[in-house]
Order: sequence, then C-alpha cells, then structure tokens
Amino acid sequence: MGSDIQKVHVVNPVVELDGDEMTRIIWKDIREKLILPFLELQIEYYDLGLEHRDATNDEVTLAAARAIKRHHVGIKCATITPDEASSEEQHLTQWVFFS
Repeated sequence: MGSDIQKVHVVNPVVELDGDEMTRIIWKDIREKLILPFLELQIEYYDLGLEHRDATNDEVTLAAARAIKRHHVGIKCATITPDEASSEEQHLTQWVFFS
C-alpha cells in the first residue's frame, strides 16, 4: 500500500475492548490491516480478557463501560464467560458458583 493515501481523521476517541483467545488475534489483524492504515484516530484500550478481568476484580469492565458512556462508541471483542469447571481450572478468584 502506498503512502500517498490520506487517512480520514476521526474526531472522537474509540473505546477498544479486547477479548479472549482467537478474537484477540483476529481483531488485531483487522485493526492493523483494515482500520489503522486508513483512519487517524485515538484509541482508548481496555483488556477484557478473562485473566485481566479476574486480576482487576472486574473493575476493568466498569472502567470500559464508563469510557463508552463518555465517548459514545466502543468496539468489543468476544469474551469468555467461565463455567464452574473452567473457573476452577484457571484458578479464578472472583467467579463463585453456588450449588
């Protein structure tokens, strides 16, 4: 791609909510190949991967929601909602299941 392409300037920041597993990889390719070469924009990034949500006691999810409310736009990748078995397997601290 030639450098003679002028990027479109996006006025408002975009909130990026990264996800888990393959969505993280696919989204990175989309962002790097199909968005950033054509748009000049400010991205406010939040890692909503399962491990980071657990490490922050899900505070990152609330912060991301506040950012979307503030900027009026967000792009969210798919995330994992753990079940009891995966919660135990990954030693998650905040996901409690009751019988």
